[in-house]
Amino acid sequence: MKPILHKRIGAPLFFMMFGLAAMSTAQAGERRCTFYEDPSADGNVFEPPRWPGSLTPGMYAQPGIVRAGRDDFYQFIAWRALAGMPLDAAAQERLRPFDPCWLTETSEHHGHNPHNDAALKHALEGWQTERLRGGGPKQAALAIAGKDSSVLNCPADAFRNATRTLGIRLTNYGADATLRDWVVGQDAVFANCAAPGAMPADAPAGAPDWLRMDRAYQQAAAHFYRGAYPEAAARFDAIAQDAASPWRAIAPYLAARADVRAASAADDGKADAALMASALKRLEPLADASTDTPLRTDARRLRQLILLRTAPAQVLARLDTELGSAAPSANIGQDVRDYSYAWRATAPAERGQLGYGAWLAVMRSARAANASPAEALRQWEATQQLPWLVAALTRATPQAPPPEALLTAAQALAPASPAYLTARYHLARLAASDAEAVAIVDAALALRPALGADDANAFKRIGLARARNLDDVGRFIVRSGVLPVRGEAPAAAMDVAAFLNTGLPLDMLATLAQQKNLPPKLRAELETVAWTRALPLARPDVATRLAPAIKARFAGSAPLVDQMLAEPNPALRRGISAMLLARYPGMVANVSPFIGYEADPTKFAHPIMRASNNLERSRENWWQVFAGGKPTYGKSVPAPAVPTFLAADAAATLRAERATLAALPSGTDYLAGLVMEHATREPRDARLPQALSMLIRAHGGDARGQYTAPMFKHLHKYFTRNEWAKRTPTHR
Repeated sequence: MKPILHKRIGAPLFFMMFGLAAMSTAQAGERRCTFYEDPSADGNVFEPPRWPGSLTPGMYAQPGIVRAGRDDFYQFIAWRALAGMPLDAAAQERLRPFDPCWLTETSEHHGHNPHNDAALKHALEGWQTERLRGGGPKQAALAIAGKDSSVLNCPADAFRNATRTLGIRLTNYGADATLRDWVVGQDAVFANCAAPGAMPADAPAGAPDWLRMDRAYQQAAAHFYRGAYPEAAARFDAIAQDAASPWRAIAPYLAARADVRAASAADDGKADAALMASALKRLEPLADASTDTPLRTDARRLRQLILLRTAPAQVLARLDTELGSAAPSANIGQDVRDYSYAWRATAPAERGQLGYGAWLAVMRSARAANASPAEALRQWEATQQLPWLVAALTRATPQAPPPEALLTAAQALAPASPAYLTARYHLARLAASDAEAVAIVDAALALRPALGADDANAFKRIGLARARNLDDVGRFIVRSGVLPVRGEAPAAAMDVAAFLNTGLPLDMLATLAQQKNLPPKLRAELETVAWTRALPLARPDVATRLAPAIKARFAGSAPLVDQMLAEPNPALRRGISAMLLARYPGMVANVSPFIGYEADPTKFAHPIMRASNNLERSRENWWQVFAGGKPTYGKSVPAPAVPTFLAADAAATLRAERATLAALPSGTDYLAGLVMEHATREPRDARLPQALSMLIRAHGGDARGQYTAPMFKHLHKYFTRNEWAKRTPTHR
């Protein structure tokens, strides 16, 4: 059975053992989402795995373009804004620690690392200082990391609680032998943080009552930390029955925590249910009637965690009301994350009866079975509420246009409306003509800099899909803030790369590449792609147009470029072109939307050229894919439709070029075939050795490759003493 400790919902509750939780204060850190596509690694905190590119204070009132499939955290913020209930500064601050992109020293992209928490380090220092003041012996560094580093067995509050208690005992009783015995007992408690260790000894005979009662608490805590949960619960129950114990009030709460931990570790579903029921029974009096406010708050939060497992629909209904209230609770951040868990565990019919839950069902995923356009439209027509206007627009498609009343309502929204940008986005998407769509996009882009980069890119995606000419393409392929995975950011966004790779005939691609308004990085990429495609498409005229840019970009390439362009024989020109491309694997035939450069692509000439090589893993390169095959990295991007602005002859040319490129073998095999064809005609051509060596190594040791052995044989037969032959002692 999977543990109940769920990183998305439960972890914050477990980080407070044996010390009541402090309310969240301002969180130091920064907001940074650096995944390019969805963070699909196990343990990610995104639910679903999508997020906007920016989250500023203004987004709480003006959420920008609200889109389906975004993380629930952002959908909640957007829903509140659309419903006319934007979150105030205090609620925003309470949400901040739960923002999936809010990074502190304790957070990582693939999980939580609480051992880096500054509060924990400070609490540890405070405990060490106080124990020395109480007469405790010097101690080596305390081990607190358990098997699962994302779950802090002994959190900061445990050390703060011990420090506070020791200070009180020191003030009341002084630093005598009895107090030193207390410190030794507490050291034994913390010895169990990382793994089962020593247990606190029984209080010595004749010990004062305060030490006897504290020792009982220390022993119960030690059993808890070492994972002996039934024993810990029994000992906390005994403490609860001791009317004189200062730990009597909190003991039932801690016994309930022991039950929850035991349930999380249980393999038997029945035992799990029984332990959860036991924990609830202990918590109910505390959660409903305790006069200790912090204890009552913690008891309610633990009760919510248990009910998420045992009665999620009940939690969902309550949270739906609380999250939709004018003044959300102080636990709003945890509640938003718990809502996601409860939502997934609740039947669709029960979600549909809720306010926020029904809207989330429509907006959470475009693939959800209950996200039908008809339901969204029905809700808007029944309520006329802004959240449902957005949902109905989101689910509308050009194939099934929405009713005129919905479009009229969208048109009527004022710029100050929190739904204004969303409405303009969908009006552009659903526009009947390209001219109308582009006009809406241009008007939205004119709102910059108030328009965020993420939303500007969204409008440009529509503009590119509805482009009327090459000038429109040039304006809409320039994007802002493309997120890197490693090294530099990719030169183009995914839809831009798909369009550039398959949406324009070579002549237009070359013309676009030379537009002065393009960013230098994107322009250089397009020039290189068009230049490289000129070889298989037999277009020396395009190569001639782009030659000055290529010679300027790729140092040392000028002699071979000039020789290629000056060669009148098409077969020899093809061979020189292949040797040139083999020497400069940074000359690629595809724009990559996924991986940016780790190294300067003009210097790509590593001795082993293959996708798995760390030195060269930095992009989707043409050694594996020339121009039409399956990508080495990331997702296959479907070819867009032929742009409507292309004339009939240009469209026919594009289709023919697509077919030619798609029929090519891998870049390595394609170049190897051309180079060996040239080697047959000109076996001692001094330009061959480097190309042969790099192509042999590009096969990655595949000695069975069609060209591997012939290339190796030719290199060592005709160029035995050449440095490139020496660099290539084997073809395996």
